[in-house]
Amino acid sequence: MKNGLKIFLGFIVFIVLMLGLSLAFGWFDVYYTGTVKKAKQNVERKVYEETNSFTKAKRMEAIKLYKEYNECKTDEDRKAIETVAQMSFADFDEDRFISDPTLLSWIKKMKY
Repeated sequence: MKNGLKIFLGFIVFIVLMLGLSLAFGWFDVYYTGTVKKAKQNVERKVYEETNSFTKAKRMEAIKLYKEYNECKTDEDRKAIETVAQMSFADFDEDRFISDPTLLSWIKKMKY
């Protein structure tokens, strides 16, 4: 009888221990995701935004939108392109990556 009780109590302790570890590792994962993983993703995003292909694509998009904006016949079309430009260049550092003064001033006019 005592042997069966020891096995039963051992089983209960094992289950409580597993639940405790599961909870602890779950909280650790939440902490990791909120701190270390977020910081890693921010660094990866910054590195991507510094790549030549990203900056070239943004410059080409700015040129395309500028051309379309100037060819618009209605104010509604201009407003639509203005909205697209605002959203697309919201986090883009145009001063650093756009060297053409006309295009740079147009982007700033759209953003601000």
